Amino acid sequence: MDNPPVQVLLVDDDEDDYTLTRDLLAESPTNFELEWVATYEAALAQIDQREYDVYLFDYRLGERNGLELLREAVARGCQGPIILLTGQGAQEVDMEAIKAGAADYLDKSQISSHWLERSIRYAIERQQAQQKIREQAALLDVATDGILVINLQDQILFWNKGAQQIYGWDSEELLDKDAHKLLFKEEKLPRLAEIQQIVALKGNWYGELQQVTKQGKEITVQSRWTLVQNYRQQPQSILIVNSDITEKKQLEAQFLRAQRMESIGTLAGGIAHDLNNVLAPILMSVQLLALSIPDDDRSQQWLEILENNTKRGADLVKQVVSFARGIKGDHTIVQVRHLLGEIRQIAQETFPKLIKIKTDIPPNLW
Repeated sequence: MDNPPVQVLLVDDDEDDYTLTRDLLAESPTNFELEWVATYEAALAQIDQREYDVYLFDYRLGERNGLELLREAVARGCQGPIILLTGQGAQEVDMEAIKAGAADYLDKSQISSHWLERSIRYAIERQQAQQKIREQAALLDVATDGILVINLQDQILFWNKGAQQIYGWDSEELLDKDAHKLLFKEEKLPRLAEIQQIVALKGNWYGELQQVTKQGKEITVQSRWTLVQNYRQQPQSILIVNSDITEKKQLEAQFLRAQRMESIGTLAGGIAHDLNNVLAPILMSVQLLALSIPDDDRSQQWLEILENNTKRGADLVKQVVSFARGIKGDHTIVQVRHLLGEIRQIAQETFPKLIKIKTDIPPNLW
C-alpha cells in the first residue's frame, strides 16, 4: 500500500516563493501535498483545521511576521511541527524561533530540495517521538502505582500522579529533593544503602519497605527498583515503582487473628466438653446428697450453694461450647434484679468474710 502524501501548509506572502517551494518538494522522493495561503489571518484559519502534517512559515508576512504566527499557532494548540523560513539568515531570529517552539529554521537562499525534504522529515519524526513520549508519560500518570525516578545522589527527577496520591506531595514540591530523607525514617536509611548496593550489582531489587507520607502516616509498599543506564552503559538513575499494600497487610493481620481465634475456639470447645463431663456427676451427687443428708438448715444451705455454683459452671461451659461452634446468640430480656442478686451471692461466696457487700436495688427494678 502506498504511503499517504505528507500534508504541508505554506504561509508566504510571495507567490514566487510558493512556486519555488512547490518545485523543490516536487523534486523530492517523498510524496508531498502542498497548500498555500498568503496572509496571516488565512493561515490562522487553516491552522485551526488541524489537517496538516507540517507547517512552513515565512518570516516576512506584511505587517506581521512568522515569529508572531508561530507563537499564536502554539498558543492555539497546534501540534504539528513548524519550520520557519526567511530570506536572510539571522542568528537572533534563529534562536527566537527555536525558543518559540519551531522545529527548524531554514534560510531560503540556501534551501535545496534535499535539505527541505530532510528538514520536514526530521521535524515530523521528532514530533512523532515527542508525541510517543507524551503518551507514555500520560500512561505513567494513569497508573495507580507510585512511579519515581531518582538520580545516583537520591534526588527525585520524576514523580507521577500515582505517587502524589500515595504520599500526598505534588511533583513541584519534590523535584531535586532527597527521596530517602522524605520517604523514610532515619533508622531505615542503612537498609536503603544495602538496597542500592544490590541494585548496582544486579540491576534490580524487589521487596517490601516501610515509608512515611507527607502527613507522617506510616505505610507499607511493595517496591521494585531498576537501574537505568545511559548509552555508554553507565549507571544514570534508578526507576522505582511502589505499590501501596498497607490495607492488604492489615487485612492479612486481621485474617491471622481470625484464624487464631478459630483455633482458640476449637481448643476451648474441647476443654469445655471435658469440663462438662466433670460437672455432670458433681451436680448429680449434690442432688443425691440433698436427699440423704439430715434436714439440717446449714447443710442444706451448703448443698444449695454447691448446686447453684455447679449449675453456673455448667452454664459457662455451655456458653463456651456455643462460642466454639459459632452459634449465634439471641437477644432476650434479662431480669436485672435477679442478675444483681446472683452477682451479690457469687461475690459473697468468693471474697473473704472481712469484705462486706451491700447492694442498693430500687424496689421497682424488675
